[in-house]
Parts: sequence; C-alpha cells; structure tokens
Amino acid sequence: MKTYLLVAFIFFSSLPLLAQYPFKEIRFREKTTTPFIDKKLSYTVLFKTGDTVYTDNGKWALAKGMHDMILALPGATSGNISLAVSHECNDSSTLLGDGGGMSIVPLAFKKEKWTVSDSIKNIDFTTVGGTYNNCSGTFIKEKNTILTAEEGTPSNNKVLHKKGKGYTDTSNFNGLKRFENTGWMVEVAPSSHKALSKLYNMGRFVHESALVLADGKTVFLTDDFAPSVFFKFVAKEKYNFEEGQLYAYKEATASDTSHWIKLPMQMDSLIDIRNVALRMGASFFLRMEWMTIVGTKMYITATGYDNFTMENLYNGKPASYLLPFLKNNTIDQPYGSVLEFDLITNNICVLINGGAGKKDPKKHFSNPDAITAVTKNNKTYLVIQEDIIANTRGRVSTAALAENLFVNEIYWLDLSIKNPTVDDLKRFLIAPNGAETTGGTFIEGDSRFYFLNIQHPDSRNPVPFNQSCTIVIDLKN
Repeated sequence: MKTYLLVAFIFFSSLPLLAQYPFKEIRFREKTTTPFIDKKLSYTVLFKTGDTVYTDNGKWALAKGMHDMILALPGATSGNISLAVSHECNDSSTLLGDGGGMSIVPLAFKKEKWTVSDSIKNIDFTTVGGTYNNCSGTFIKEKNTILTAEEGTPSNNKVLHKKGKGYTDTSNFNGLKRFENTGWMVEVAPSSHKALSKLYNMGRFVHESALVLADGKTVFLTDDFAPSVFFKFVAKEKYNFEEGQLYAYKEATASDTSHWIKLPMQMDSLIDIRNVALRMGASFFLRMEWMTIVGTKMYITATGYDNFTMENLYNGKPASYLLPFLKNNTIDQPYGSVLEFDLITNNICVLINGGAGKKDPKKHFSNPDAITAVTKNNKTYLVIQEDIIANTRGRVSTAALAENLFVNEIYWLDLSIKNPTVDDLKRFLIAPNGAETTGGTFIEGDSRFYFLNIQHPDSRNPVPFNQSCTIVIDLKN
C-alpha cells in the first residue's frame, strides 16, 4: 500500500498545477440583456450616462456616455479611490466641453460595497482646445497625471462639427486647424480637473492606448487603424512627455536588427506620422489596441480585420504574424490576436489567435480589445475583453445573428499555460446585448474588485444597461 501511495504522490506532484480561477466558468449564452456572470459573484453599478457631473465652478450637467477607459486613482483619504472614466464621444456640451471627455468618480468602500462618496467632477479640456473620442491611457503615479488617448483623426472641420452636435468652435487652435488639433495624446491633472497639454511629439494618429515603462521615459503607443503602426516615444527627461523622440517599430531582418525607426519630429510629419512611418519601412499591424505588462513581456491586443486589401502601404510590410492570413494581396484575419512583445529582445510573436475552440466550438474568441493582468491565488492571468467588429463568421450565435445583435464576452487566460489555444480561455462574462465591455481594471495590489465599462449597449435592454455605465464585480477573496 505504501508503495502505491508513493507512486501516486510522485505522479500527481509531477502534473502541472491547475489554475484556481476565482470564478466558475459560465456556460455559453446566445444573448443577454444584463451582464451574465457566475451566480456566486455580484456586481454594483457605480456611474452611468446622465448622472450629475459638476465642474470646478459648481455648475452641473448630465454626464457624457460612451464610457471607455477606467483608471483606479488613489483616493482623497486612506481606503478610498477615484475612478477616471473616459468618454469616447464627440458631443456638444456648453458646460462639460465639446468633443470627448473624462469624469472623476470618487468612491468609498463601506459595508463591503463600493459607493460614490462625493460629487463626480468633469475634466476641463478647453485649456488644450478640446478633445475627441477619449479612449485608453495610463496613470502616472510619480507625478499624479493621466495620459489619455484621442482615438480618431477627423479629416476636416465638418466632421468635427458634426452638424452642430460635435465641436461648435472650429476655429484654429495653437497654430493648427481645429481638426488637426485632435488625434493626439493628452496629459491631464486629475487633482485640478484640467488638461495640461497635448503631447504633439507623440504624433497624430488613431491613439488607442499608452503604456509608460518604469524608466519614466519610454512610452509605447498603439494605433487602432488598418494598417496600424506600433510606436515608441522616448522622453528627454523623466516624466516630461512634451519633448522627446518618436520611433516606429520594424521587425528585425538578417541585415537590420535595430527594430526601431527614428522618425522626423517636424509638425508636418507628426500630423501624418503613420504614413511617414510606413514610407520609412515600418511593419504594419491590423488595429493594435490595449497593452499590459507581466514581467519582461508586454501583451498587446490586435483586433484584426476582414479582408484587408494591401493598398497604399508605401514601403510598409505586414508583421510576420499576419503572413499566414495573406492570400492574393488580401489579409483576412477576422478574429484578431493577442500578441506578445518581449521587452528585452523587442521581438513580437502571437500568444493566441482568435477563432472557435476545437473542443468547444461555442467558445468563439473574437476581436480582443481591452486587456489587463492580475495575480490571484498565486497565478497570473490575462483578462481580455472582446469588441467584435462584425456579427458574422461565427462571432455571435445563429440566434443573435438573426436579430442582428452584437454580443461580446470577457475571458481569462492562465499565463502559465504553454502555447495556449482558445480552448484554454475561461469565459468570465457575457455583455448585455449590443455592448462592448471595456476599461477592465483592478486596484493596484488588490485582486478582489474588477471594474469595467458597459459601452453602447442596445437601447432595448433594461435600465441601466440600455446606456453606457461603469460597474464593479466583487470576485470575493
């Protein structure tokens, strides 16, 4: 008997440790009008479109919608936090400012529940000429500022004006045509509720996100476009992002292993920097999205694209992960990928491609967008949010397609799994019909609470999931 027990112990101790996910994987559901999660978990709605928001001079207005990024900021007192929630919109608002926006939502944790503890404040972007389609970004705790991305480069003032529903003032600003003053990274001081500056040296393109390295100088920038270029900005001085050098990524070749192309820093180049980078031979991707770092690896979501025709690429070459999808001068990568960027070697490879699972075809991972990482129960996970670009080709169920519904999911992936596939993903949440989920984040050093945004849900869903809102899920301990 003792021999058998010893053999069994050796056998089982040699097996890989299975991840202890903090939830039970939810079953496939074709559609839902509210967030669908493990029944043992709970969520609280914190902030929604139309809530009361105050300006610093005491005036109030109804909150903008299209909630996108969430950053968890230190609170005014110990144990409290504030959420910085960006608004990916171009709305007209006399009180809150035209274009996009950002709200600062103070929270207190009482009786095992997060609640709004004080007035929700508006960030004033008029100091930098307004902002546009605020997307993701990052919090720089060393100087208590936020970098927020403008995800869009409107082609003229007419697009910006939006027949009076967007920017009402389209006069020139800071030596630029007003539409040219959008599509940049913007630095914000949440404590004063004001934008500080547009970071013109980081280039004008469809900014999705920014990630600052621990050196305080290096900033990686993603471009949500097809074709997109992966950028790096290196500041001259630590945490001063107004001056520095911008680079474009180029995959290494036998004759050139430098990886980074030094870009011209004149304004006429910075305004059209993606095309400049492609002319200089940058690698191109298909819609690069959010980033998160685990150790020496950075994980980048790439949405993908249905039938991208390789035209007007100048000297740009497709990144190698796209080559298996290239046929007859067209790249058909409808489900996207999660990429792994090695911060030491600067090489990029695929962590996981989207598509249907082989073991469970109902598990269909499509068009990853927002991403974060968390360590819980001594395991590190990626938490990946979908934003499907179409509801065809298996991206939603037959029943959902029949009603022309968009249904997105959130998945967790145990990073200790070697060569993961779609079957290794664990389905954590199904979003309300029509909604993208985005902004998913945790409080630094706390893996219990997962904050996320429900963006642009179907207006037929029940309140409050008929419009954009911010919620928090309690994962327990």
